[in-house]
Amino acid sequence: MRLVYLSPHYPRHFSQFPQSLARYGVQVLGVSDQPDECLEPSLRSALAGHYRVDGLENREQVLTACHFFREHFGPFDRVESHLEPWLEMEGVIREVFQVTGPKPADLEYLKRKSLMKKVFQDARVPVARGTIVETIEQCRSFIERRYHVFIKPDIGVGASDTYTIRSDDDLNYFFNNRSSYSYFLEEYLSGVIESFDGLTDREGNVVFCTSHVFSNDIHQVVKKNENLWYYSQREIPIDLHEAGKRVVKAANIREKFFHIEFFRVADGSLKALEINLRPPGGLTTHMFNFACDIDVYDWWARIIAGQSPQQSFDRRYHCAFVSRKHDRGYRHSVPDLRSRFGSGIVLEQPMNPIEFAVMGNVGFLVRSPDLVHLREMISSIIEEAA
Repeated sequence: MRLVYLSPHYPRHFSQFPQSLARYGVQVLGVSDQPDECLEPSLRSALAGHYRVDGLENREQVLTACHFFREHFGPFDRVESHLEPWLEMEGVIREVFQVTGPKPADLEYLKRKSLMKKVFQDARVPVARGTIVETIEQCRSFIERRYHVFIKPDIGVGASDTYTIRSDDDLNYFFNNRSSYSYFLEEYLSGVIESFDGLTDREGNVVFCTSHVFSNDIHQVVKKNENLWYYSQREIPIDLHEAGKRVVKAANIREKFFHIEFFRVADGSLKALEINLRPPGGLTTHMFNFACDIDVYDWWARIIAGQSPQQSFDRRYHCAFVSRKHDRGYRHSVPDLRSRFGSGIVLEQPMNPIEFAVMGNVGFLVRSPDLVHLREMISSIIEEAA
């Protein structure tokens, strides 16, 4: 079996995916923007072939790399990256080379807010009211003077070109400054973000799942320059578990990790927020492992290699990611934290520079079977000096 892996070197811990594949006899062919000598020796030894491109967003160069692999190694069977920016490139490669997995048309719901909302509706999961708007009259008809509302490009990623509309003046300002493409308008939601995360097998069965509770959404973390933290739940709330499984089925997620976000709103109910066809960001795959004492890198590799997926696991711990930023002083030093919490701190490492605004400069992973104790560790790590 052969698999083309886009960006096998970044983020660094994702190199464990191709290394796990190699242990099952899969020929892994890596495409990256780095020369061979910059890849870690353990990754280089796991790759049967490596092709450097100027940038993974360069479709022509990436397809040239795939043609090179097919010519020199033979046809390949899968394409993977586990990263949001390259999901569309994965689909293009599958379509050009007739490889198993979602093609560009299958991934449209990840790009278009309106189509993602339809997936939630097909899954019978409550979601914020929303509609595509082209004119200010359409907006007024939808709003009916019930502010706040949220407006964003129907196609787009991240927080750019998004607006919270609180008044007629805000609405007029938006239409005087908007771009020419279509926008999606929806009711404004607030609440606590809870995720349903996991991995599916070749038939789309969920073989691993967990849930995380977040301190804030990334837009607010960046806007307020906060320390981000989030933790796993040992018991997934029943309504979240059932809604998450229905979304996985409606989205036809196979051989993939997923990260589905919901708002837990004021009345305690759930409203669906977004679907991601990848693992959660940051160090969350490590959190899967520390929370359950498993190896999800190996689990995924087993599925891709056609072996029976491991299905037995226990959520033994709550595991949390906690960030620190260099632009502030903290009350407790790292040695003091380690002296106080000992083995509860399972990892401390610098974060990737591209993630500093969201994930902070330094990330900690902590775990405990007791949520009160876990939250004590979170509070101590982020507590700032007076």
